[in-house]
Amino acid sequence: MEIVRLVLLFGHLAGFAAMVGGFFYQMRIKQPEIGSYMIGGAIGQAVTGAALIGSRYALDLPVNNPKMGVKLVLDLIVLAVAIAGTRQRVKSPGMFYAAGVLAAVTAAVAVFWT
Repeated sequence: MEIVRLVLLFGHLAGFAAMVGGFFYQMRIKQPEIGSYMIGGAIGQAVTGAALIGSRYALDLPVNNPKMGVKLVLDLIVLAVAIAGTRQRVKSPGMFYAAGVLAAVTAAVAVFWT
């Protein structure tokens, strides 16, 4: 079960890399927009994050439920913002920057909330 948890953790980090890497890549462009990689990364983070919580319970590892709740809500907000940003007829950079900043806030919660 430990190998499953590590694979899920790798997938969770890959989702974060897709979100933040795509954000920094698109910042070079005059009119940045949310790409499918950002939506895929947000979906990956939400799914693997929920599965990581389940794997920690299965392995009898401690789970900080308030932290996990905040991270899950932030992941779902990032996903909603990313989807809304791609559905706009007129591309405004507001949704793009909101998705990138919220992804960074989610990482900050993961790192600094002990």
